[in-house]
Amino acid sequence: MDLRKISEKKIAADAVKMTLLSLAMQTAGMLFNSALAGSAGTAAVGLMSLTFSVFGFIMVLANGNILLSTSRFISEERGAGRENHSRLMRRCLGFSLTLSCLFTVLSVALSDVIGENILKNEVMSKAVRLIALSLPFASAGSCIKGYFHGIRRVEVPMRGDLIEFAAKWTALFLGLMTLGGSDNFYIAVAGGILFGEVVSFFYYANTYIACSRCFCHKNNAEMPLPTDTLPGYLKCSLPILAGGYVQNLLSTANELLVPAALLKFSGNASAALAGYGCFEAMIMPAMFFPSAVLTSLSGIIVPEAALANRAVCKNVRTERLRSLTKSAFEKCFSYSFFISLLFFVTGRQLGQLLCPSDPTVGNSLVILAPVIPFIYLEIILEGLLKGMGRQNFSTVTSLWEYAVRIACVIIFVGRIGFPGVLISYYASNILSNLARIYAVCKEASLTFDPFEFVITPLLKGAVCCICGLAAAKLTHADISGNFPYLAVVILTSVTAFALMFSDIFKKNKFGVQLD
Repeated sequence: MDLRKISEKKIAADAVKMTLLSLAMQTAGMLFNSALAGSAGTAAVGLMSLTFSVFGFIMVLANGNILLSTSRFISEERGAGRENHSRLMRRCLGFSLTLSCLFTVLSVALSDVIGENILKNEVMSKAVRLIALSLPFASAGSCIKGYFHGIRRVEVPMRGDLIEFAAKWTALFLGLMTLGGSDNFYIAVAGGILFGEVVSFFYYANTYIACSRCFCHKNNAEMPLPTDTLPGYLKCSLPILAGGYVQNLLSTANELLVPAALLKFSGNASAALAGYGCFEAMIMPAMFFPSAVLTSLSGIIVPEAALANRAVCKNVRTERLRSLTKSAFEKCFSYSFFISLLFFVTGRQLGQLLCPSDPTVGNSLVILAPVIPFIYLEIILEGLLKGMGRQNFSTVTSLWEYAVRIACVIIFVGRIGFPGVLISYYASNILSNLARIYAVCKEASLTFDPFEFVITPLLKGAVCCICGLAAAKLTHADISGNFPYLAVVILTSVTAFALMFSDIFKKNKFGVQLD
């Protein structure tokens, strides 16, 4: 069987399963954040978000974006007709473990500096040491997770995500119940991270060992690949690592600058953490919640674009990339404009439901609604760029995006407070994603049609939302409370969207012919 022939049903089933799991975990996370804000205040949510940001920063440095590189390299080996990936996996695991062990040692050695001098909290030093212990487990787990994404067995990463999520939040909840106190909050969060990473690693390791035995005697190589040699592997991996580093460093710098700028504006640490907690733990998760659909599609687009980009004939390559890009644009613009309009009409009610004590959440969701198409489009554009081999352009664009965002935070947040954070998201996302659209269209030789990709989906999305608002009026749900209103508007609008756009999402426009 030619492993390049992935059926439409397989792609659709994988996307649906990954989307449903992601939505379920995001829902549980938002409910936990909402419950924590209600019992301990939004400042506690800010502390938790800050700890997760520190972990995310160290984790990306430690694993070198290994999930993306492993998934892409394994997919390329499959395209070359190989079933035995043990040699490549040894390189991937060796690379990720070497890097993660190095950063484990550095993190432990510098934990006091990070906690006391940078984060201005002695207890955070202990949390950093706990996080450091989780790095090798998290890195190896990410590598194996990338392997299963590469061979298109998405049920394994899905189970791993679920196991990690359950272990992390259970340990975090028990830690908060047992330890208590604001100082021990960091320890509880870090302990939850460590426990979740260790448990999920053992699941991934056991599953990989069982799976690799099935292919240990098979190696049907059809063509040499750059990753066949160690220098070639490093040459392919280092740009991916550099891209991850640039984005991670600037993202973390931005996340640390936001509470600092809010503190400068308000002069109150509790108020600054509360604003940061609202943004990172409620506004952003709510805004990105529907993007799980596009995240799942992006994970499929990367190997599809890589396979299309490898076509020997230039005309065939161009046609495949053009078809894939046009299909991705149709799906992404249709969905993102609809979600943008839906947030515009339901954002305040959703904010009141998530955080009744602070209207900032609902107001911000409405204000950010117009920029959602750009934010969502980035998910698909990054998948296309990386699949097309434009990793360097992706890195430069991320550098530009975060430079604009950080500049806006420095200029506006310290002067006008929280609205400056929203300004930073508008400026950075619009400018960077216009550049990404241009680069993708040029690479795929696709002419951008504003009527097809912007005006038509925008009008159709407006009709869908008008149907939802009309249903709320007819059922008087608009005066019955936030939840009935949201339920009627969202269910009616989504039903109208499904009927209106069913032709786009039914067609096999991702099925690039590879034989």
